[in-house]
Amino acid sequence: MTLHIVSVGPGDPALLNQRTIGFLCGPAPVILRTARHPVAGWLQARGKAFVSMDSLYESSGDFDTLALAISENVWQKVSEEKDVVYAVPDALTDRTAETVIENRPESAEVEVVPGFSYADFYLSACRKIFSTANVHICSASDFIASVHDPSVSLLVTEINDEITAGEVKNHLSEFADDEDEIFFLDEHGCAKPVPLFELDRQKSYSHLSAVAVKPVPYRDRRIKTFHDLLAVMDLLRSPDGCPWDRVQTHTSLKPYLIEEAWETAGAIDEGDPSHLSEELGDLLFQIVFHASIGKSSGEFSMQDIVTGICEKMIRRHPHVFSGGDRASFNAAAWDKIKQEESGTKTISETLRKVSPALPALRYAEKAIRLLDSVPGMKKTISETVQSIEKAVRAIDTAGRNPTESELARILFLCAELSWQSGLDGEVILHQEISRIIRKAESIENESKNTAGSPECLTFNDLGVY
Repeated sequence: MTLHIVSVGPGDPALLNQRTIGFLCGPAPVILRTARHPVAGWLQARGKAFVSMDSLYESSGDFDTLALAISENVWQKVSEEKDVVYAVPDALTDRTAETVIENRPESAEVEVVPGFSYADFYLSACRKIFSTANVHICSASDFIASVHDPSVSLLVTEINDEITAGEVKNHLSEFADDEDEIFFLDEHGCAKPVPLFELDRQKSYSHLSAVAVKPVPYRDRRIKTFHDLLAVMDLLRSPDGCPWDRVQTHTSLKPYLIEEAWETAGAIDEGDPSHLSEELGDLLFQIVFHASIGKSSGEFSMQDIVTGICEKMIRRHPHVFSGGDRASFNAAAWDKIKQEESGTKTISETLRKVSPALPALRYAEKAIRLLDSVPGMKKTISETVQSIEKAVRAIDTAGRNPTESELARILFLCAELSWQSGLDGEVILHQEISRIIRKAESIENESKNTAGSPECLTFNDLGVY
């Protein structure tokens, strides 16, 4: 069984090569993705019968469903006829052709016949607009579901109607402004410059309508991408960049990384989305900075970082990526996966994996969570409270200042209590300090208005006791 996939391009028979014509007019049955294409009339004029997949368009809720339905119909026809031709506008970019190939039965063969495609038709018109050496070419349906790099030339085909044009416009607006110039290509291959906001306001659309977008350097764009951030970092650390950025190391940047992480946490507490966005950007810049240092020293690259975290998340979520039971997945299952990854077998080995560079409260809580997995180490909130009371009484009875070990034990027990209560000790302590500062400011302002003395301020006034 063999399926021959041919490109019929924009529909002008003069653009079809002899091999494509041989398949279209040969003895094998022909399936057209759509009969709303000039090649349908051309085949009818030659008495060549064909079937189209147009009826599936109306019964399919989205393009993925359509592509799968077409694939099933095509392979059913191949199983019956043994030799079939499937004609699409562009065999190299057509999503249905891709789905057909992906679902090829083991006993079948697929031949993609070289021919004149949509891309050839459009690129000829685009050549005078921008360099065609590096162009992202895709259908409208594929573009809407993709992530585009605006520093690369773009050609979006099959903008069949106003609705599709609107969807493409909305996706383009993620990295372009409404007034930015794009080029609308009609069925004659003529490229007309229009502002982006007018893409879905053209007089007519057809299977040949397309849009071309010039590449725009990141310095000339208001909207930037992650790739732009990497380019900015590369320039900063290049010989022509910033002297300070060039000499930084992982160690020298450590204080900034910690500071940006805490400022991000603070922005979350403030509840200001704009401030949070800004702080997340500062934090992301630190990560990109370390990636650049790692790359220049041959340690690791941003690609290594992204690959590593993707693989880790896939491994640690078998209930999502491997068809596991989502309902039964819990913290214990998560810890088990982490232990298998690290190869640790004992509790002490596992505890050693907790980074001592963490803030003390977070360090303690991570250790407590691991210890809680040991049956004999499990404690109730009541038991922890009793341990805190006992430790405090011992200090009070001794009638002296607590020793370092005594105070450390109380702090550890408080961390245990916050973890058992489902609270983040690090966060709630920061929040309490912030509350005390706000309370002190309020009392001081009030004392100024009443001619009182701020030196009389007590912890009781601050609500600590």
